[in-house]
Amino acid sequence: MRKLKKVSLVTLVVLITSVIAAGMVWSVSTTRKVDATANDSIKVYYDGQLKTFTENDGSKISPVIINGRTYLPLRAIADLVGLGVNWEDATQSIKLTSGNSGIPDKDNTPVQIQPGATKAPETTPVLGTPAPASTSKNAGTLSDPIKLGETYSWSATEKYINSTISANYSYTVKKVEPVTLEEITKLGVKPDAKFDYAMVTVEQKVSNAKINSGDAYISSAFRRSIWGSKTPSGDGVIGGIDFGFDGSLDEVSDNVTKDSQGLLGKIKAGEAKSFTCEGKIILPLTKGKESYLVITKDSSLEYSVRHLYFRLK
Repeated sequence: MRKLKKVSLVTLVVLITSVIAAGMVWSVSTTRKVDATANDSIKVYYDGQLKTFTENDGSKISPVIINGRTYLPLRAIADLVGLGVNWEDATQSIKLTSGNSGIPDKDNTPVQIQPGATKAPETTPVLGTPAPASTSKNAGTLSDPIKLGETYSWSATEKYINSTISANYSYTVKKVEPVTLEEITKLGVKPDAKFDYAMVTVEQKVSNAKINSGDAYISSAFRRSIWGSKTPSGDGVIGGIDFGFDGSLDEVSDNVTKDSQGLLGKIKAGEAKSFTCEGKIILPLTKGKESYLVITKDSSLEYSVRHLYFRLK
């Protein structure tokens, strides 16, 4: 199986202030003004692939030049390379977790995995074998999550880089299996013993996918992003790995959208595309508690309503 590649961030300076919540007031003595220039022409490549970064509303994030150095938002780079990142208001601290697939919302203190700690938790709250898929009547909210095995369908129109994309979506959690720390490690992912984990198999259908102008890679533009997991009470773990291992959702969606030459497929203005992919997600969960899979439904919506919640059992 392929291994996730380790990425060195030594040569890339990231803009820490991107993870500070809106409305945060800094002490006057700890802030200073700087002259900055946004440069839209700078390109960022990761493992040879051109990457773009967007805000939650879909607007483009451009590299910023300050005193000859290039800065990018910490959150964007952390998401790209699989780092956990969280802001702690009480101590004015940014906490990073290297090599973890997820971090807790309220506590991001790194936990070292002791040698030999590869056994699965004794209690695993996520075991699901759903009935044949049917259309969900649930709202897909935290208080009314979509049932395991049922399909939720919706339409979304969102900003994407310098354009707008739209499509009809259907999403189904088809299977949920417990996965051990040892099994995760063999896939090239470094787990955190602080969490339980599940291997979640999902199916995503995209139809009538369009882009308003320019072009975009079909897989990356229309695949729904993984927010993480939440318990019914709202405790959450941010993150989830859907790339870098055999059968991952990213790998499958890339494969089914390739063009006739075997290259990653693109969509251009005026075209309409459709695809279906079934792949896997390694999902970190709050230990010992029932959790829901959380994905982005529509990035153009307010944060409080932009996500969908799926039961895992």
